[in-house]
Amino acid sequence: MKERISHYPVLAFIALTAAITGSGWGLLLTIYGRAPIDALISQPLAIVLIYTGATGPSLAAIILTGYTKGKDGLRELGHRFTRIKFPAGTWLLAMGLPLLLAVMATLLHSIFSETLGDIVLPAWYRLLPPALFVALLAGPLCEEVGWRGYLQPHLLNRFSVTGTAVIIGTIWCFWHIPLSFTPGTTPPLSSPGAWGLYWVDTILVSAIMLAIVVHASGSILAAIAFHWMSNIALSGILQPLYPAATDSAWSEVQQIHLVLLAICTPIALWLAHRRINRDAEPNGHLQQRRQHL
Repeated sequence: MKERISHYPVLAFIALTAAITGSGWGLLLTIYGRAPIDALISQPLAIVLIYTGATGPSLAAIILTGYTKGKDGLRELGHRFTRIKFPAGTWLLAMGLPLLLAVMATLLHSIFSETLGDIVLPAWYRLLPPALFVALLAGPLCEEVGWRGYLQPHLLNRFSVTGTAVIIGTIWCFWHIPLSFTPGTTPPLSSPGAWGLYWVDTILVSAIMLAIVVHASGSILAAIAFHWMSNIALSGILQPLYPAATDSAWSEVQQIHLVLLAICTPIALWLAHRRINRDAEPNGHLQQRRQHL
């Protein structure tokens, strides 16, 4: 079994992640039905089930690493999780690029339309820091040991940076499908257009995150930082400042944001490709052994 898992690490990861996530979010749907997320956050059991599903990728990565590589593998994974020493510019990109793109999308929309309304600082805005901390726990910390800590390096052993970004983005997108039955989380299955945009978004974000992690020497913290800021920049920081804005106006902002991501993606992939080649052996082959999917 260990040899088979080592031979097909990506398939093993997908299967185990689906099992863990499916158990948590499947029970959530069974017990609470299609209750919206706002109604579930006051239910302790619902919170446990939500986080159980969310930690599926990271738990799968830890279990598979421990089973196939033992303590040494877990130690190496832990070192990458705690690695904070990488170029300051990479930290700046991880934390600042999502916010910059969100601000640019909002400003571009404001130039051509007034549907967002005036900026109004909400009275509850002082409570934003603890709310943003919850957002850090809700996705990035639960997921990134799996997506960027385990899956990404295994895919890079076999595929190009573009192929890796597309595969991770696709898996990451459709991994969220069980949450589509919980209003207020991901797009509902009845909105294929919204899911299509969501799919494109996860691929573009995965490409940029790949470049950031590669330039951060594989640091999972860099991925967590970018994932966190990507989650909160528009909906958590900017959207509350425009209380008069309609849903359609914010949909337009999100579309502009998607275009900005698309502009950044080829640059990110080129930078990642160049860095990987620079770190390769003199004959041009990666130091890591290529593995089967």
